[in-house]
Amino acid sequence: MKLTMRPKEFLGRLYSESSLRFRLLALVLGMFLLTLLVTRYQSWCVRFPALLWLRYDICKAWEDFSFTPDFDQSHRWWQIACQLESDWETIDYECKDLRRMGNWPVCFDEPFRPPDKNKPCIVYSFGIAFDFRFDDAMAKFNCTVFSFDPSMQVKDHRRGDNVHFRKLGIGAKDNAEFKPRLDGYTKPEDHWNVRSLGSIMKMLGHTATSISLLKLDIEGNEWSVLTNLLDEGILEKLPQVLIEWHIFNDSPPHEMYPKMSEDYIRFQSLGFRKFWMRNEGRNHWIPKMVTQAEVAYINSKYIRTQSSLR
Repeated sequence: MKLTMRPKEFLGRLYSESSLRFRLLALVLGMFLLTLLVTRYQSWCVRFPALLWLRYDICKAWEDFSFTPDFDQSHRWWQIACQLESDWETIDYECKDLRRMGNWPVCFDEPFRPPDKNKPCIVYSFGIAFDFRFDDAMAKFNCTVFSFDPSMQVKDHRRGDNVHFRKLGIGAKDNAEFKPRLDGYTKPEDHWNVRSLGSIMKMLGHTATSISLLKLDIEGNEWSVLTNLLDEGILEKLPQVLIEWHIFNDSPPHEMYPKMSEDYIRFQSLGFRKFWMRNEGRNHWIPKMVTQAEVAYINSKYIRTQSSLR
C-alpha cells in the first residue's frame, strides 16, 4: 500500500524533527534581513531626508556612508549643518593656560591673553539674559566690560565699578526696530534697537585694536553679524572670540546655508582656531534639526602691537 503525506503534514513533521535546525536558520536569516534593512535605510536617509521622519540621526547616516569634512556650498542645508557641527567638535589649538571665567573659558596664552592690570582691557559681551557670571569674572580681572542685551527689561546701568550694561543689541546693521525671532527670550510685540559692532565701538569711543575679547551669544543672529564683522575687517584685529553657535529648524533660512558656509571658511582663514567647545544640545531629526555649541577661539595670526595696548 502506497503511503501519501500532505505537504502541511510533511512540513510539520520535518519542523518537529529538526526544530533546532529550523530555528537557527530562521535566526540567521532574520539577522541578515534586519542588517540589510538598517543598512539600506541609512543610505536612503542620506538620499531622501524625508525618511528622517522615522527618527534616524541624519548626520550619523551621512558620516557612515558619504560624509566629507570639506565645506561645499553645493551641499544641502542639513549637510552644511552637519559639517559645521563636526568642525566645532574638533579642537585645533591647545591652550596651555586656560582659565574659567564665570561660565566661559578664556585662554591666557601669549599673545592672546587679556592685558594685565597695568594695561587697558576692554571686553564686549553680547547676550546676557541676566547671567553676568562671565562679565563679573572679567571685571574682577580688571577688565572694563560692556554688557549688551536688548531682551532684558532693564535700563542702562552700571554694575559695580567695571561692568557697564547697555539695553542694546548687535546686528548686521543699525536698526532701531529690529524684529527678533520668537523664542523663550522674546515676545511677539518685541522690537529691539540693534547696531553693528563698528557703530557700537564708534559710540563708545573704541577701535577694534582696543578690544581684548568679544563674546557673542545672540540666539542665531550670529550668522548675519558674522558677515558684517568679516566685511568690516574687525575680526582679524581681535585676539579672542567666544561664540555660541545656533542652528534652529526655522532659522537661519535654508537658502542662507551656502552663505553661512562661505563666511565660516572666511572666518577660519583669518586664523581663528578652537581651543574649547561645549555642546549645548542637538537634534538631528529632520524637520526639527537643532544644534547649539559654545566655541572659544584664539586668533592664531594675531600680533599684539602698541596700538592694541592703548
